[in-house]
Amino acid sequence: MAVIIFSFLFFILNFSAVNAAEVYFSSRAEETRIGDVFVVEAKISSPELINVADGSILFDKEKLEVRELSTGGSIFSLWASGPSFSNADGRINFVGGTPGGFQGDGSILRAIFIAKKTGEAGLVFDDGFSLNLSDGKGTEINPAREPFTVSVSERSEQVFPKDEWQALVQEDKTPPEFIEAIISRDPRVFDNNYFISFFAVDNESGITYYEIREGGGEFYRAESPYLIKDQTPGVQIQIKAVDKAGNEKIIVLSLSEEAPFYITSKFWAILILILIAVGLFFGLKLKRKK
Repeated sequence: MAVIIFSFLFFILNFSAVNAAEVYFSSRAEETRIGDVFVVEAKISSPELINVADGSILFDKEKLEVRELSTGGSIFSLWASGPSFSNADGRINFVGGTPGGFQGDGSILRAIFIAKKTGEAGLVFDDGFSLNLSDGKGTEINPAREPFTVSVSERSEQVFPKDEWQALVQEDKTPPEFIEAIISRDPRVFDNNYFISFFAVDNESGITYYEIREGGGEFYRAESPYLIKDQTPGVQIQIKAVDKAGNEKIIVLSLSEEAPFYITSKFWAILILILIAVGLFFGLKLKRKK
């Protein structure tokens, strides 16, 4: 009887452990030497639907330095904070959300590091790392956190530095995809002048910036939401999304009294979910800061 009870308890505990949410790291860098640029991907594995990840990644600032971050292929499309990094503090920060929730294994972000010093360099998710379930209540859970270690060795004069990230970027031949670009106006925003809200995704190297051109002018960097400078009906507006590989996608809108818009079929599928998720997402963050 004792054996049966023990076996049952072992099964329950083991089942719970296997089915618990987990955050971990993945890297293809096998041998790392001083001067090498390599990629570490922060990932999530969750048996339950989650829609928010909030936390930081700590790294060995003496041996590693972040070159850049990429959200290409990330399960998160809403970023309340970051992703951002500080090499002085050895920290990567982010608060990411996904409308509709995510279940399974997926990418949070990719960190591109350069190795500075020999030795064992560690990465860990901070103690306060949390996930929020997509259960209508935003239930907060603390996932299991798996650390990661990379071994950095000396470089001989005969061996050239490797750049894994540059190789990955060069493989990206796919342009970004616009999910939405909407011209609208509201008495509560920009003094009731027309503005554009836009959003694109890139599943490989990630979006690096947007540019806008009004009429026959030049392209210049812009962020969403963007206040249209020329409010003349009929003016043509071009929006360009550029990924880290230099691939670009341009869409064209015209300002009119009907406030035209550009959307893909995906937009209608996620619009209501985004409205619900955004309210929950930012509500939770504000509540936690109080």
